[in-house]
Amino acid sequence: MFGRERERINSYINENVVGKLKMGCKLLVVIMFGIFLAGSVCAISDVAVFQGQYYLNDEFQQGTFTFEFDIYDDEIAGNLVDSKVFNITTGTWGQWRIEYDDLSEICNDTTKDYFMEISIDNSTQAPRKRLTHFLYLRKDIDETTIGDLTISNVLNFLLEGSLQELATSFIFSKSLEVVGDLDVNGDATIVGEVNITGETVIQGQLVCLEDGTNCDGGESSNYWNVSGGDLFTTDSYNLGLGTQAPTHELNVVGDANITGEIYSSGQLVCLEDGTNCLEDGGAVNYVSFISTVDGDLSINDRYLPLGTDSLIALTEEESAWIIDRNMTITGILWNSVSNTRSTTSAITLRKSTINKASFLETDLSKDIQGQVSGIDDTFEVNFAQGDLAVIAYESGGVGGTIHDLSVTLIGTYD
Repeated sequence: MFGRERERINSYINENVVGKLKMGCKLLVVIMFGIFLAGSVCAISDVAVFQGQYYLNDEFQQGTFTFEFDIYDDEIAGNLVDSKVFNITTGTWGQWRIEYDDLSEICNDTTKDYFMEISIDNSTQAPRKRLTHFLYLRKDIDETTIGDLTISNVLNFLLEGSLQELATSFIFSKSLEVVGDLDVNGDATIVGEVNITGETVIQGQLVCLEDGTNCDGGESSNYWNVSGGDLFTTDSYNLGLGTQAPTHELNVVGDANITGEIYSSGQLVCLEDGTNCLEDGGAVNYVSFISTVDGDLSINDRYLPLGTDSLIALTEEESAWIIDRNMTITGILWNSVSNTRSTTSAITLRKSTINKASFLETDLSKDIQGQVSGIDDTFEVNFAQGDLAVIAYESGGVGGTIHDLSVTLIGTYD
């Protein structure tokens, strides 16, 4: 690097300095300089190298002279930023060279331009020379910055490790770790992981974290709970998709694509291809059995045959009937002229899968004492085709009568 730089400087001197000597200039200082970062492992600061030739009255000046280098933040006036003095012994051709430490640290305001004024033996060599303005510097060593780092434009970390200024984006292409707070006032794109131990502020607002911290949740900042692979909430909120005013626990305005099963009230929803649907287009078939007896029911157990104006039977065999299809009896309705019963008066459905001599009670049993009419559809008694059924009146003994009772059993079948 230094060999190529020296060749470039010598070429510049031959083309410019020698030519200007022939023009008979009275006083001239030629300055060539380059800025590079110190390559030493133990080096901390940057070093700027300045070199040139000093001649006076068409003659190269050889000897020892006092060189003063003053840096200003303006080309003509401005503030004195830094000053260094060197006693330099020039060569046969008036050549000289110095190393200026910490120049980038001194000229660290990117909003300003910096100019160097050189004086030799208290004689100012006008005009001031503009120092090269670098948009970025490349450093091949690790660096720790203590204090604030202010970036007024864009900083991009490339995969090769260099820094580059871009026009409209702010990109970290490597992982970023911030110990402390991170405040972003512009756009930031991070390709990789970010580990921030302090707070993160974007557009003046704290970033919402996965545990609900800094999240705007109205009355509560943490809507959801996580248990294993499940996400749930125990709060009474309505969730709206496509609406800001949901009226139900889940309110979707738009289409929903569900690849699994859908349940409503514990039952699978019927689909358009017939899946989960009942036969016959989903229609429900109802069945009923009617018994209206002529006479009173009181202290003795009796049996109620099907039909209207039927006589009360004394035995099961006289009133039993055969079930002609698979069905489920789900309820009982009753009505009477009067009901003065004050003791147990149960209407019970009995069932036999063998013969008329083997009836057993089912879960359908309703005590109607003192109730002229009523309905109870909370039962579920299953019958298969060919089973026997009979309606029994079970009395608890003395205590009033039921006059002209009508009973209807209701149910469904496939």
